[in-house]
Amino acid sequence: MFTVEIRINGNLISHIYGHNEEIDNLKNDLYKYSYRFYNAETGKLISGNINHKRDSGINKLVTLILNDVEKGKKK
Repeated sequence: MFTVEIRINGNLISHIYGHNEEIDNLKNDLYKYSYRFYNAETGKLISGNINHKRDSGINKLVTLILNDVEKGKKK
């Protein structure tokens, strides 16, 4: 499990809660992560799933989640 807080001038504007669910593909070392993105400004909660290679690191995982959240807004 991991959490990420995004703050401006100390004020929380969004929060990500993520959880490693399982290995999704043994061959490519992809892991399935579930996430919840909470926008404190709007009160909106977005949930989703991402496949991520652990070796790519947490910064890449957070980037994938934020991209997924943005992509979902455009639908």
